[in-house]
Amino acid sequence: MSKKNIIIWKIIQVICWIIFIGLCVETGTFLFNYLYSLYNPIVAKNVYSGLDLSTLYHDHTFLYHTIFSFLIGAFALKAFVFYLVTLLFNTLNLQHPFSQPIANLVSKISYVALITGLFSSVALGFTEKLITKGFKLTPVLKFWNDNLAFIMMAAIIFVIALIFKKGIELQNENDLTI
Repeated sequence: MSKKNIIIWKIIQVICWIIFIGLCVETGTFLFNYLYSLYNPIVAKNVYSGLDLSTLYHDHTFLYHTIFSFLIGAFALKAFVFYLVTLLFNTLNLQHPFSQPIANLVSKISYVALITGLFSSVALGFTEKLITKGFKLTPVLKFWNDNLAFIMMAAIIFVIALIFKKGIELQNENDLTI
């Protein structure tokens, strides 16, 4: 691999780690604020970045818990996707990339990305339904605006996983003929 490609590889690896850490921090922030709001309801006034769920907390407690479950779940799944990507960077051997553990990891990334996208789509649909019923939850929508990106990412990574599986088959056939 050329020096330029190695530099790009390292930059992408660092970016994935930064995204993973950022998503972990956001997941932890939502989780902490949710648990803290259970003991101190005034926290629901400014849950995260000015997000006000206080009326939902006081008037519809079940919906408050549901929205927070969606928020925490979506961010936890996104963080898990990027955790798997960082694992991929750490375990991938570019000299011999076609190995069963790598193929399994790439497949797992595609499945988790699909689950993340579908989970975020359900959360988005649920929130939009509540908005049509008069709930003031428009600021929450921004947390699920990447649902289609994760579904598309899952499709692309699934194709890559199939290529890896075919590469393993060809590599095994090649090893047998020698």
